[in-house]
Amino acid sequence: MNRILLPALLVLLTAAPPARGAIVFVQPHDGGGTLHKSSWYPPDGLDGDAYCWDNFTLASSRAITEVHWRGGYEVHPSGSGQSPVSDFEVSVYRSIPAGTQPDLGAGGRLVQYFVGGNAGETPAGAFGGVQMFDYKFLLPSPFPATGGTPYWVQVEASQGAAPPSYAPDWGFAVGTGGNNSHFRKITGGTYQAPLQDLAFSLVASDAATVTITANESPAGAGTISGAGSYPIGSAVSLMATPNAGFGFVNWTENGTPVRNQPGYTFTATVDRTLVANFTPAFTITVSAFPAYAGTVSGGGVYNSGATVTLVATANPGFVFNSWSDGDPSAARSFPAAADLFLTAFFDNAPGGVTYDFDSAPVHTSFPLDLTVNGLTGHFTGGYSIQPAGTLGFTPLGFAGLCVYPNSVFASDLGVSFSEALTDFSILYAVDELGCDTSARMRVTAYLAGAPVGTNTMVAPVPGTYPSATLAITVPAGFNSVVVHWDAAGTGCQDYGPIFLADNVTVTRATALVGASIGAAPAVAQLAMPAPSPFRGVTTIRYSLPRAGEARLGVFDTSGRLVRTLVRESMSPGSHGVTWNGTDEAGRRVGAGVYYLRLESAGTLDSRRVVVVP
Repeated sequence: MNRILLPALLVLLTAAPPARGAIVFVQPHDGGGTLHKSSWYPPDGLDGDAYCWDNFTLASSRAITEVHWRGGYEVHPSGSGQSPVSDFEVSVYRSIPAGTQPDLGAGGRLVQYFVGGNAGETPAGAFGGVQMFDYKFLLPSPFPATGGTPYWVQVEASQGAAPPSYAPDWGFAVGTGGNNSHFRKITGGTYQAPLQDLAFSLVASDAATVTITANESPAGAGTISGAGSYPIGSAVSLMATPNAGFGFVNWTENGTPVRNQPGYTFTATVDRTLVANFTPAFTITVSAFPAYAGTVSGGGVYNSGATVTLVATANPGFVFNSWSDGDPSAARSFPAAADLFLTAFFDNAPGGVTYDFDSAPVHTSFPLDLTVNGLTGHFTGGYSIQPAGTLGFTPLGFAGLCVYPNSVFASDLGVSFSEALTDFSILYAVDELGCDTSARMRVTAYLAGAPVGTNTMVAPVPGTYPSATLAITVPAGFNSVVVHWDAAGTGCQDYGPIFLADNVTVTRATALVGASIGAAPAVAQLAMPAPSPFRGVTTIRYSLPRAGEARLGVFDTSGRLVRTLVRESMSPGSHGVTWNGTDEAGRRVGAGVYYLRLESAGTLDSRRVVVVP
């Protein structure tokens, strides 16, 4: 690899199909039977899957139209009926400045193609006792390679997607003429630079070419890929990618707009000079607090002046309180003018009760009775109370203690309640590793043993132990539920039929009406801090419905805990505490908006407080 083509080296592979153009780069097969694995098991992969890259540099700029390569099967030399290749991915990457490996960061991959089959797998003969095959791929659009610039090509086989499904074993044949090394990543391992080149060649069109020039405006606002020389009649694919702090506007030619999307594909007919126009853009970051209490939509990157629309939606058992900047509207719109971090704050709805399990006896197996705010839940199933970080990490939205499976075998989680309910929700995380789609979870509600409703949920963001909120509402009422792992995600391979759970929230069929501050209310209540805004010290009054642990914290507008003011067992009734505007380390906090959050008796309440310089 890392070499310029010598004119004498024009033949890559024995019995390779004729190229439709000139071979402009070649690393011929060394004639041996050694293979370098470059294959994976779709859709989620297996430990031991390997991915190989090798680099190339052309003496002059050319439009690459075909990629040819040679390879074979490590475990099953015949390559017949044993995990056949169902697809190849062919990609070209930038090189890092040092030239020692592909740029695997954002924007490093310049083009990516999926062959949609086995790339015309053709027997090339046996070498060193191993049957080898030749492959070729005609690029849908030529890749304009700039002379003297190093690039990296990756060819990756997909095996096991269709039966018979065995572990992937396809690999590259060894090439010659390079610097005797390539680059490799092994799933479950590290990146490596093994010895030996890979056998592949590149073909460029002999047809007349035109030059496509593309620039960004203003300079430094973004990057452009796809510009260069193209054979007349071929497809040109340009892509404009904004840098941080900018957004794409349009493509123009001679000042006239020609495309409003960052991707621009057209047929090469004449020389063209295009400009990708960018404008300052702002990032609107949104979150819900508590994370399990609701959802927020509308965050993202917006061009300056574009309309941002945010919507905060409460989950069953909760109500929207306000945004972290004080806006009381659950749905709001405004023009993008600055980077913003906005949090939607939610409180328990009237009659709402949350079981966060943090006061439950740790390491205790079910059955278990928990009583919060006078409502008793009887929890059953193959579960126990464990720290949320037992896995070595904490699933999104989990904290403190949670409901944890006692084994790897499926078990329903059952909960019966001492009163009738109208709403039930539960934060769950399913046992999945790197899945592209998540399991379907189901909750069924019962009244006096008879089913009265059911609902399902699939985690919207799959991956590893993805979390989501499963909820059901039955206006006529119910008094027990069963939470059931229903079905694996489509194509998901690394999973177990089990789940973790936290933050069960319910709404009583008859909502409780809280008393005023000073009496013992049905829910924990915060009074408005006084004074607010404040510069020195503010006093915070609050009331608790019954004896038990109370937690009162100060949070910034991103939902980060700034200071814990109260965390102890307290008597019911009215209480007070002061805050001097400092964080846990005793440092003065910056001027701005903060939120007070009170948790007790399974209920939440929050208030806004403003610190001035």
